Amino acid sequence: MKIPPSVRFAALLFLPALVPLLVPALCLGPDCVLLAMIQVADPASLEQAGLGGYCAWALGPLPAAVMIMALGLLCYRLVRTQPAPRTAWIAVWAVATLVAFLGAWYGIILVTSIGASETPPEVFLRITAAMTLLVIVLGQPGIVIWLRLVNRYARARQPESAPTEGQDDRHTRLPLDQAGENL
Repeated sequence: MKIPPSVRFAALLFLPALVPLLVPALCLGPDCVLLAMIQVADPASLEQAGLGGYCAWALGPLPAAVMIMALGLLCYRLVRTQPAPRTAWIAVWAVATLVAFLGAWYGIILVTSIGASETPPEVFLRITAAMTLLVIVLGQPGIVIWLRLVNRYARARQPESAPTEGQDDRHTRLPLDQAGENL
């Protein structure tokens, strides 16, 4: 099965954001399914609100991953021209930074909410958002380096373009065209 270049580009572009989203889903998803089956078998055994919240945190990253891949496909459309305009890569950087922020915020909320806390939810979300913002601001060099690597990979895998006017096109001609020249 051959993966289209647009899907490869989107997956590679957002790989650092997709992994932290999908690993918790892989770990918490089976528990969600098991608890849902227990709820169906014995509705009085579990509190429905708790199960819904748990499954939302466990399986919520799956639709988010689909949306991130759709964003990656849009980014591919932006930068697939040869050479891509600088504004297109600035837009890709902005999207990558936003996706990294949201993915890191999800991870920080998940990790910091493991223990019991007396902190009100609004304060907790502000604290974790500030922590995430700090991580993303300090991680900007890493994001830019990652985008440069993705750009190099995409350019290396991009098919050769047709020669422009004035370029030698002997390597792109069909053998029949070359034979017709000799007549």
